[in-house]
Amino acid sequence: MDLDLTRLFVKVVQQGSFSRAADQLKMPKSSVSKAIARLEAETGTKLLIRSTRSLALTPSGRTFYESCLGPIQVLEDAQRSLQGRDSVVAGFLKITAPEDLGGYVIAPAIGQLTKKHPGLTFELNYTDEIVDLVRDGYDLAFRLGKLNPSSFKVRKLGNVNLVMIATPGYLKAVGTPKSPDDLSKHDCLSYSSRAFASHWTLKSIEGRSREVEIKSRIQANQMTSLLKVAQTGAGIALVPASLCASEIAAGRLVRVLPDWQGASVPASMISPLASSASARLKIVGDYLASEVSRVLSVSN
Repeated sequence: MDLDLTRLFVKVVQQGSFSRAADQLKMPKSSVSKAIARLEAETGTKLLIRSTRSLALTPSGRTFYESCLGPIQVLEDAQRSLQGRDSVVAGFLKITAPEDLGGYVIAPAIGQLTKKHPGLTFELNYTDEIVDLVRDGYDLAFRLGKLNPSSFKVRKLGNVNLVMIATPGYLKAVGTPKSPDDLSKHDCLSYSSRAFASHWTLKSIEGRSREVEIKSRIQANQMTSLLKVAQTGAGIALVPASLCASEIAAGRLVRVLPDWQGASVPASMISPLASSASARLKIVGDYLASEVSRVLSVSN
């Protein structure tokens, strides 16, 4: 089997289309398409399902991609070193993360990485939806919550702790809750999911748990949006402690019921590949993992 055909196949999956792969490789789209057709003919296996708008891996194509991705990246890094480049920390990485974590932590960290390693290029997709890492060609994903069993490499980064906050002005005007039951008298700013919209599950520093009903005045699908609304004095928000730590330290926000907090949500970094598969994956993965862990630890 021609190794170059395998490399082209990996690029097509990573880019999600023949056109984008051809652009990155600086070759005609027709040549890329013919190469994949030749690979399928040589292997006698259908690898990709093509449509006018998208590509999808067949089960055999997914298995082949997962097996080839790591070795191809290792070979590319070795080739760069033979070509006399100053560093093999170069190439393209595709990363996905939840919107809040992506905008608050991942984006600035990527900015720092591009300064240190000019040869790196990135595509960032921030979404709270669970994307298919193999089908969509992702190198790294950051996830919040319990993970489903898989063969992916997983690195645990810490926990997102949710705390209740409000402005001093709001609490002065409406009153400061003395117990979780008092929350029912307040305007609450809540994440728009079934688990948060009508009630909050709280845990005390002594380990007691309470589920309290709330009046959800404003709901949003972004924690950063809830924080911005809370900063106007609109009510009490339940948001990640890491998002509001600086505002609390500056006195612009106040912890409400500081002996209580929301449920802790585990944060993880996952990848279809081991970090040793390529220099760029190791450097980027280690740096992003350390930044996320650092931010989460500030509030723990």
